[in-house]
Amino acid sequence: MIKSLFVISSLILLGHGCSLFEGNNKEEPLARVLEQYLYPSDISDAIPAGTSKQDSMILARRYVDTWVRDQLMLNQAEQALTEEQKDFEKQIAEYRRSLLIFSYRQKLLQQKLDTVVSESEIQSYYQDNINNFLLGQNVIMGTFIKVPLSAPRIDELRGWSRSNGKDDLDQMEKYCISYADKYSDFNDTWVYFPSIKTQLPMQISQPSRYLRYNRNIETTDSLFRYFLHVADHLPEGEMAPIEMVTDDITNIIMNKRKIEFFQDMEQMVYNDGVSRNQFEIYR
Repeated sequence: MIKSLFVISSLILLGHGCSLFEGNNKEEPLARVLEQYLYPSDISDAIPAGTSKQDSMILARRYVDTWVRDQLMLNQAEQALTEEQKDFEKQIAEYRRSLLIFSYRQKLLQQKLDTVVSESEIQSYYQDNINNFLLGQNVIMGTFIKVPLSAPRIDELRGWSRSNGKDDLDQMEKYCISYADKYSDFNDTWVYFPSIKTQLPMQISQPSRYLRYNRNIETTDSLFRYFLHVADHLPEGEMAPIEMVTDDITNIIMNKRKIEFFQDMEQMVYNDGVSRNQFEIYR
């Protein structure tokens, strides 16, 4: 092994660019396991172009060590397994068949499948399958603010946080940039209430009922003051807003297209085989 590592080091130091190892008929082996030998030309692809000499040595030594361990394990497996257990021809043929078909399908998908899902398709699927898009949790729109107890102008912040006016929201944002530990404006995006509730230092046992009657929540702990303004609320069990499920619907439509595409493709190949008399089924 010492001799092999010396050869590796010498080859790397003499190598240049991507040609770190020049294979020829007189190569000196780098390692041997029983009757198997590893030569410099065998590991040339393991060293990326532009790798420094020091890193090349490290990669080469690692490759040699891995090769030795693999060969030893292979030898053990050869001795321990029966001929029947070592017969993988059927599995290899099946894997090759599956891999070829999969690769061909993927190529056709890239070339021919329409990947554009229109808003009208999304809307139509949403309406036709509305019961599949019921909310499992409360969702809200609004703002969430977390400020230190020592933060100034709390009365002003309280007023801004309870307003949906653009000027007030602008003032609140400027204030939060300077003083807030956390500020989230989701007035234009539905969010799941539990993701906000976990940030509040209070227990809410009946979220749907609580949110129905509490649109401005203010609470404190030993370090911070929290403001949650609920501009809009949909309770669990209601229809999910379409904007929340658009990505899911798009994926569903695309998956259906793929299934139909494959079915049509296989039928087309089958019909072509029939017309060309490419197969026979013996009964």
